[in-house]
Amino acid sequence: MIKIVKSGGDGHGPNYREFILSSAADVSDLPNSETPAPDTADIGSVAYTQDMEKTYMLGPDNVWREV
Repeated sequence: MIKIVKSGGDGHGPNYREFILSSAADVSDLPNSETPAPDTADIGSVAYTQDMEKTYMLGPDNVWREV
């Protein structure tokens, strides 16, 4: 399951997103900058697993990578 916990905000564009994921397997279902509105996620968006064991960032190549 994927939940948005932050959208936009100070210093971020309106499509910046922070997500919480039930598990690392959910990464493949995250949106990116090519996902149609209103689900678009800007480069630099982040996602965390609910146990905080893994963190991912959307890179300039539009790929989510563990950081």
